[in-house]
Formats: sequence, structure tokens, C-alpha cells
Amino acid sequence: MFHHCRYFISLFLVFTLFAASAQNSTTIVGRIIDENAAPIPYAQVSLHHAPDGRVAKIIVADSIGNFTFPNTSNGNYYVHIKNMTHQDLLTPHFRLSEHISKHDLGKIMLQQNNAYLDEVVIHKRKQFIEQHQDKTVFNIENSALADGNSGLELLTKIPGISLDDKGSFSLKGKSGASIMINGKLTYLSADQLANLLRSTSSTDITKIEVMTNPNAKQDAAGTSGIINIVLKKGVKQGWNGTVSGNLGAGRGLHLGGSLDLNYRTDKVNIFGNYNQYFQNLEYYNSLTRYFYKDSRKEPETFAQQENKIQPKLRSNNFRVGMDFYLTSNQTLGFLVNGGFGKYPKYEPTTNHFRNYTTKDLIWSASTITEGKERWEDMLYNINYNWKFNENGHELKVDVDFIDHYSKMDQTLTTQYSNENQNNIRPLSSRIGDIPSDSKVYVAKIDYTLPFSESFKLETGWKASHIRTENDLQYDTLQNENYVPDQSTSNHFIYKETIQAGYVNISKTWNKFSTQVGLRAEHTSTDGDQITLNEQFSKDYLKFFPSAFLSYSINNNHKLQLSYSYRVERPSFWSLNPFRVYTDPFSYSEGNSKLDPAYEHAYEANYTLANKYIFTLNYADRSNVVNEIIGLDPTNNQITYERPENIGSFKNFGISFMAPTQFFTWWTATHFVNYYRNEYEIPQEDALIKRSGNTLSLNTQNNFKLPKNWSIEIGGNYNSGLTIGLTDIKSYGVVYSGIQKSILQKKATIKVVVNDIFHTNNRRYETISNAVRLIGRSNPDSRTAILSFNYRFGGSENTTKKRSTGSEDIKNRL
Repeated sequence: MFHHCRYFISLFLVFTLFAASAQNSTTIVGRIIDENAAPIPYAQVSLHHAPDGRVAKIIVADSIGNFTFPNTSNGNYYVHIKNMTHQDLLTPHFRLSEHISKHDLGKIMLQQNNAYLDEVVIHKRKQFIEQHQDKTVFNIENSALADGNSGLELLTKIPGISLDDKGSFSLKGKSGASIMINGKLTYLSADQLANLLRSTSSTDITKIEVMTNPNAKQDAAGTSGIINIVLKKGVKQGWNGTVSGNLGAGRGLHLGGSLDLNYRTDKVNIFGNYNQYFQNLEYYNSLTRYFYKDSRKEPETFAQQENKIQPKLRSNNFRVGMDFYLTSNQTLGFLVNGGFGKYPKYEPTTNHFRNYTTKDLIWSASTITEGKERWEDMLYNINYNWKFNENGHELKVDVDFIDHYSKMDQTLTTQYSNENQNNIRPLSSRIGDIPSDSKVYVAKIDYTLPFSESFKLETGWKASHIRTENDLQYDTLQNENYVPDQSTSNHFIYKETIQAGYVNISKTWNKFSTQVGLRAEHTSTDGDQITLNEQFSKDYLKFFPSAFLSYSINNNHKLQLSYSYRVERPSFWSLNPFRVYTDPFSYSEGNSKLDPAYEHAYEANYTLANKYIFTLNYADRSNVVNEIIGLDPTNNQITYERPENIGSFKNFGISFMAPTQFFTWWTATHFVNYYRNEYEIPQEDALIKRSGNTLSLNTQNNFKLPKNWSIEIGGNYNSGLTIGLTDIKSYGVVYSGIQKSILQKKATIKVVVNDIFHTNNRRYETISNAVRLIGRSNPDSRTAILSFNYRFGGSENTTKKRSTGSEDIKNRL
């Protein structure tokens, strides 16, 4: 049924789009400037009937002062412009007739109002959550909770986002979210991405954009949507910058600091950033494995595992770039973004194997795992932007090169003993040399052509080529000497080329707004399993349609429907069938036979009073990729994890987002999400049906106090989550922060306490025919952080947002 409905909706939208273009209407445009001819952004512009003054429409100008009133009926009007830093202005009366398709008010100059200037500085603050047509924006920069946290910790506080123990993100219960930084995918494995986010300080993050149903302009990858982390960039004239530092502790010491510098003139913008992050962490995990000889009976044996992980994060990240304003409408930019760091871990682990019936100890194993992980990550970008006019007609070109290298030196040493603590086996040891070398080349062109103020065409092309190589070597201890382990060593080279093109058509008329799009992606992959002399290749073309329809009932009520077809390609690491041992009795491996997963996603939104948002969503995914567990065929006491195409998945959800202001000194944002996940998993001669219901709650409260003090209190709760063969139990967290502006409001000092009651523990259960896992993780999540931030330099001005073309690959490495 949904298969036929999506084509009916698409045809309906295309029909109404072009039918509406024949209607007669007049568009009013203008631009707001100050006495120096600089644009004034975000002023309130209201259109009034003349001479009685009745309000016809109210809008807000864009970031460069432009405003538009499309589809305006005939009559006499005037415009009223309000801005807190400038004096109000009323335009002369003007008349619209059926013979006029566009009425241009030209440049409208406002006089500065010095009486209000200080008040603007005091009260200028974005709402924590903003709802846009194609995304939800969470403004982190002004939150007391931002400073002192890592990017990874920050994401777990965003409504609707979940993180599993493997570093993979879910949106509203759907796994497979793509992570971007400044509009670029990170091209990393889940573990590498987690390390990158751990090493990204929250002081460098200005906002997080969540796109649950992206349009055709966005890459088709990411079945549950896209999470874009937007980093700060200087927007002031002359020399300016920010210096910040933080000090705190959880179970270990936390230190961090960053420096942002920016120099901007009318012809050039030079910017740079450097941050260093230092964390001593400590995690505790417990896991019980039940081993079944016959899945219909009780287990024969079980193993109780306890381990303590003591990692030490040391990271350095930097960004350097230049934007040249060749003309008033052409910009050429260069960007270098890089990072290097290390993440050494010391991990003592005990495993007690017991008889399930008698609970007698069979034997014990004590393991010391030492891992020395380090990485280097570089991105080079050339960007060109040509704005043909001020109506949105523009061309963007991006060329990227990304070079990522990481290496893990791992040692696992194990002693075996009986219940009397006597050694019963020789000492065993395994040494792993686990490198990863990836190179990515991306070119992208985007072209926007507005036929009118209400009718726009967007089209573009993108090509990417990725090469990743892993030459994993394991040695094992035999007769007091280390010898190569050919059965687990592996050399793998993977290449992938994607050619993509898209077209988006958008049209507004009266109270309706539509957008239809189509994206085509041709994918070619080659894998070379050098160790086993095995090769595989795939070549396929897929089309990804999208459609959006909005209806503004009036200023207080708005409806929106959206549909998109998306893909979740297997990560490069998931396709590589090498093994990585987490301890002597468990390992994870890839699967070169994985197929992409495809999803149809539908959403219906109702917005009340421009702030209360109700959402209904439904998703249907095929070829779901999920981790399965099993027993090693050569040793039934060793478990493995491997990605498989496990079956089909359906997600039903309803959510409600409510920004509120109880008093002038108390503002809050609340989020409620209820969803149901359903899986159909074929196994042998049976069809396993798994389902689960989840209630997710999130609240963020800000209290303004006298003398520039403010307090924030927030928290989230998740009643549990079903993902494939795994059930995650309920968990929650409460956090708080207090801040004060000092030094004439150029500096801020903050104290943040995360996970106050230490309730962010994860309990989970995974079941298969041969083994059942019950685990609990106890992260180092309760921390107290003291931070200081100082801003210096010129006056604020608008600037372009910098993005590049490699948005869809990097988080898959």
C-alpha cells in the first residue's frame, strides 16, 4: 500500500507544483541596510493594508537583510520595519495591480538607535531549539552545559539521539544515522568516530542540526537521517578571537583548552582554530555469557566477565582557512582541517567459566589487555561560490582530499587457574598490529536557479572515490616465542566509486509550499581479500525520490508532509572480514557479503503557534544490517560478533516538542517521543518476530538570575530500546550548570556537573541460538567541569557558512 501511495503523492505534488505556477500574483521584495550600507539581518518586517493599517503578513528578514512577500493580492500597502538596534521605519504607501508581477522596494536604510544598543547585547540569545522545514536545530553555544564536555557527551543530551556501546547513533529509535561535521561526513569507523567526537571540545560547537528526512540535495546515505555538528567560525570584522580552558574530574583528571583567531576585511577572511583535549577515564563493565548446546534447553555452561577499562585520551585538532572575496558576489576559499591523537588503554579482565546446573567453577582466566591507539586525520578543501544576484541564483564548487591513518598496537596476556588459584595452562599471549589507511577524493557542484520568488530549481553532481587498506597482523605466544597467526591475520583493500546527481524543484503559492526531488547514485565497489586470494565486486544504480508538502492554515497553524527513500551502505570496516579481539574469548569480524539496506521514510508535522511541534513518523526498511552473535566453530567458549543482513524493520513513532516560557526568568524546552520498533528476522526454518516500545523524555530548563548569573538544569530518560537481536534496558541522566558573565560580558565562567546521580548505566541483553549475553556498562559519566571563556576583537558582522563536498562517506571508514 505504501509503495503505491508514495508514487501517488509524488505525482500529485508535481501536478500541483506546475499548475500553481500559472496563477497571477505579485511579489514584494526589498533589502534592509544601515547608514554604512551594511545589511541588517533578521529585522521584523510587517506588511500593512493602507490606509487602515491592518496587518497582512509578518516575516523576518534573512541573514543579509533581504525580505520577500510572495503572492500578494492587489491593493494599497505599506511596510513597517522593526529592529532593536535601529529606529522603526514606515515606507510610503504603494499600490499593487494585476499587471505587476514584482514590486521592488529597493534598499531601505535604518537609522541606528543607540538607546537600545546595550539592551541588545544583554538579551541577544537564540532559542535552544529551532524548527526548520527540513531540519531541527539545537543551539548549543549559549548553553551552560556545552563547556567542558566532549562532542560525544554532548550528542547524548540531544533529544531523539541514542548512542550504543559500539559508537553507532540512532534517531528516534532508528539506527543508521550519518554524522557530519560542518556539512562533511567523517569517513571513520564507529570506534574512530567515537574517538574523534571525544577529542572535539564542546566549546568549539555552535549548533547541532538533526535531519530525520533529508531532501534529494543531501546524500542518500543514512537510513535514520543526518546529524550535522556545526563548529564555530569567526564572524567579526578585524582581528578577533576566543580563548577558553576547562579543568575538571570524573574518575580521572580532565583538561582542555582552545584558541580561535579570525581576521576579516572586505576582501579576505583568515581563520584558525586549535584545541587540545586531555582525559583520564575509567569504565567498568560486566558481562555474562550463557552457552547452549540445544537452544530449546537450559544452557550447559556460563561465563562471568568483569573488566575495568582505563583509557587516556590525548588529542590535538586544528582548522586553518582563507576566504578571498574576489568580487562582491564571488568567493574562493581554502581549508585545512586536521587532527592527531592517541588513546592508550589498560584493561584488566577476569572470566569465570562455570557449570550452569551446579554453579561449580570449571576454570578462571585473568587477562591484561593493553592497546596503544593513535591516529592522524587530514582534510584539504578548495571551495568556490558565485552568487549571480541577490535572489538566490548561485553556483558552488567543492573539491576535497581526505587522508586518514590510524594504528592500534594491542597485547592480550592471559593466565588460567582453577578454584584453588593454581595455574592449569601455560601463559597465553596475543599481539596485534592493526593499521588502517584511507584516502578519499570528492568533487561536488551545486547550482540554484530561482525562476521567480516562489519557484526554484536546484541541481548538482557529485563524484567520490575511496580507497581503504587494512593489513592486520596477529602473533601468538608458542614455546616462549611469538609466531605469526596466519588464521587471524588479514590484508584487505577496498575501493568504492559513487557518481551522484540530483534535481530539486520547489514552489510556493498562497498557503502551500511544495518540493519534489530525485537523486540518482551509481555505486561501484571492489574488495580484494589478499590473504585468502578472494575478490568481490558490485555495481548498481539506484534512484532516491523525495517529496515535501506544507500548508500554512494561518500564522498559528502549519501542516507538513514529507517522504524520502534512503540507503544504508555497509561501512568499509563492516565489509572487511578480519578479526579484532576484544579479549581472548570474544572478537568482532566483518562480512564481505553484506548488501545495502534501503528505507522508505514518511513524516507528518503539525506546528502550533510557530513553536509547538507534533510529529508522526513511519519507516519501512529492508535488508537491515545488524550485529549478530555466535560461537566460534573451532572453540565453543569463544563468541563472535558479525554484521549480517538480518531481515526487515518497521518503525512507528509520535513526538512532541514544546519550548515554553513559564516566567521571564524561566525558559524551557521539553521533548517527548514514543515509538515502536518491529523486526522480522529469518533464522533457519523459522521467522523470528521481535518488537519493543520506547518512551523517550528530554527537558532543558534555563533560569536567569540577577547580576548576570544563570542556571541550567536538564535531563533525559529512555524506557528501553529494541535494536535487532538486542534489548537495551531503561536509563536516564540528570545534569546541571551555572554560569556568570564577567569582564564587561566579554568573558564567561561556568561550572557543569554531568550525570549528577550516576544513572547513565546501560543494561542490555542479546540472544541467539547458541549464546545469550547479559551485560552492564558503568561509564565514567559523572563529571564536574570548571570552564572559562574570553572573547576579544572587532565588531560582529555576517559571513558565509563554510561547507564542502564530502558529506556522505567519511563516517563509513
